Amino acid sequence: MINIIVPITDNVEEFCQFISNITERNEKGIKFYVGISKKLFANFNIKAKNIETIVFSDKSNVEQIINSLHSCKLKKGKLLVVRRPLTDEEFDKLTTSEKDIAVLKKKRRSFATKLRHFIQSIIKRFFSFTYFDDISAICYKENLFDLLSVCSNLSTATRINRYVGLEIEEINVETKPVKKIYNKTKNIFNFLLGTFILLGSIAGVVCISIFCKINVLISLMFILWIFVALCIWLGCLLNFARTIAVGKLHWGKAEKVS
Repeated sequence: MINIIVPITDNVEEFCQFISNITERNEKGIKFYVGISKKLFANFNIKAKNIETIVFSDKSNVEQIINSLHSCKLKKGKLLVVRRPLTDEEFDKLTTSEKDIAVLKKKRRSFATKLRHFIQSIIKRFFSFTYFDDISAICYKENLFDLLSVCSNLSTATRINRYVGLEIEEINVETKPVKKIYNKTKNIFNFLLGTFILLGSIAGVVCISIFCKINVLISLMFILWIFVALCIWLGCLLNFARTIAVGKLHWGKAEKVS
């Protein structure tokens, strides 16, 4: 059994083509759970027994729809979350993978790949997680179904890699990854705020040291001050990079219309 979660907030014609390509195969054991914006529902003209369609408010985004569709009565089996229409080749590789998790990976140049792996290794060492390079689609093997059934936020689980002891296959694709959902202005502001706190702290320590007499206790307080400011900056840097990579992390559920 393959449960396919498909959130649609744009490109409805391309999604219809993708779903039609799969349903025309007449393969058993495939069920689509389609969440679509109210304004696009009229253009979704596919009717089939293995398609369950739910209409959501136009204010809903892809991540919120994914969380809402997670509440559907999924049947035990593989779980495929699709954020963009897939090619037949991409679909087949994802659903036939023998690994616990199969994800897409955009082809990059050698230097960019090495840099990405270096950054992710640092994040994993200090924060015990990484994030998936391309969140366009992810497929979970049947042995993870029970775990995902009790997952509190499927949207987050499909973007952040906190999985330990599982085999993950990355499938190279040429297609551009989906657009991540986040507030660019707010993301930049938060990073600049952390940078300002760090630089301001350094400047403050230097100025006080120059114009005031300091003792050992004050020196220790200065070290603690800089250490706290550095931790704040590193947290802002991590959040900035993570948000660019996978979008805003936590989303609620979409408002159901029918």
